[in-house]
Amino acid sequence: MKRTLPLIILFFTLILADCFAARKITLDDAIDITISKTARGTMIQSNLEVAEQNYFARRINFYLPEISINGYLPTYNVNKSYGFFGGATEKRLNETRNLRFNSFIELNQSILWTGGDITATANLTASDDRYPNTDPEAVTSDFINEQTREGYFTLSYKQPILKPSDAKHELNNTKDDFQIAELNRIDEATSLKTEVVEAYLGLMQQDLKASIEENKYESASLKTAIDSMKYLDGVISEEDWLISKSERLDSELNMFQAQTEANQMERSLRTLLEISRDEEIQLEEPVVTSNIPESDMGAMLTNWEGSVPVKKAEIEYRKAERSARYKESGHGLTGDLEANYSTGQGTVETEGVDEDINTKGWEIALNFSFPIWDGGSSGADIKAAKIEAEQARLELDEQKRSAEVEIMNLINQINVSYRRLEIVDKQIDLARTRLDIAESRFDDGQISDIQLIERRVAYLEAKDNYLEELKEYLLNRFNLEGKFSEI
Repeated sequence: MKRTLPLIILFFTLILADCFAARKITLDDAIDITISKTARGTMIQSNLEVAEQNYFARRINFYLPEISINGYLPTYNVNKSYGFFGGATEKRLNETRNLRFNSFIELNQSILWTGGDITATANLTASDDRYPNTDPEAVTSDFINEQTREGYFTLSYKQPILKPSDAKHELNNTKDDFQIAELNRIDEATSLKTEVVEAYLGLMQQDLKASIEENKYESASLKTAIDSMKYLDGVISEEDWLISKSERLDSELNMFQAQTEANQMERSLRTLLEISRDEEIQLEEPVVTSNIPESDMGAMLTNWEGSVPVKKAEIEYRKAERSARYKESGHGLTGDLEANYSTGQGTVETEGVDEDINTKGWEIALNFSFPIWDGGSSGADIKAAKIEAEQARLELDEQKRSAEVEIMNLINQINVSYRRLEIVDKQIDLARTRLDIAESRFDDGQISDIQLIERRVAYLEAKDNYLEELKEYLLNRFNLEGKFSEI
């Protein structure tokens, strides 16, 4: 028992240490969390899914019909009126009663190649009627009871003439909306990535700045202590001593400000990642092992017309131009060709006597419409649609003019940033070497605490410069990759 107790204690100690260990989050983890697990990331994907479902619903209606089943609760109606009823020869107070039920199934199918619509409806009706018996020789009853059971089928076709099809117009609009939603998702995801980069590396930088200010405060405190002894020994004046104390207070204030900003940035990152403030997190410095391949950069520069802003502007212009044509073609002489066919069967039972019902009918109609005067509202709508199309065209031209330049600038900035990263990385190595030498000399008593702190500050400032260059590099890289739907 004495031997197993230390093992049990060690076991639970390791478990607790693992439970309370800080959660390590890399930059890639932070981006993945934000895009796939936070409310903002989910909303970006949801907007795309809604646009996709709308387009699919419109498109599928050209291949499969919309089906609806409708039914109504039975209705009961009682009506009293004074006057002639049926074959009555004199006026009197008449009362009719009716109990009716109706249900139907409707199928609606749009025709892709014509833009017309076919509607098929199957109806089932049942009614129980009671109305006055107007036969003067009737002695059995003052009322006649009639029960009707009928089912009938209708088929109708409507084809627009001299105007575009509403169904095809809506299909094209939802298709454009879906493609725009895809491009918006890329834009919004890129924006979210850059927010994560700024928050993640910004926090790492601010932690470094807080460490730098802490070291500077330690150095200022040592200097103030030394100056205090110098002042007591009469080596320096009171003014110099007060300046030294003032510099220490300024350094303390800077340290406090840096720590406060670091806490604020940590809260911002937690909010962005939706991580509880009670959960301890640990960030890891991103490592850039290689730059974007030259072949990929060349392909992006060559394919600038396929960039997201240009493609989005092209779709917006296409949609606006089609809308203008749709409004213009719908103004003036327009028409519809309508064809209907119906057939029905059922039975009518009147006072115990059954009769069969068989009905058929068809109709063909060609309707034309020509507006004469509407106060100019139609013309204003057409003009507004044309102006919107022209604005979309100007926006497309602007995107085409700027896209290649923006991509070229981003590529140049990425190459410059990558080269600067290599240089700053060497500066870090140099500052690390100088710090190691300073620590060795400090251990041998060759340099003072203040000189050691100066080397430490120089090393931390070199790392801060590296993080700044790294942030610029990653922001430019994500912005460049976000210009294209496929990298």
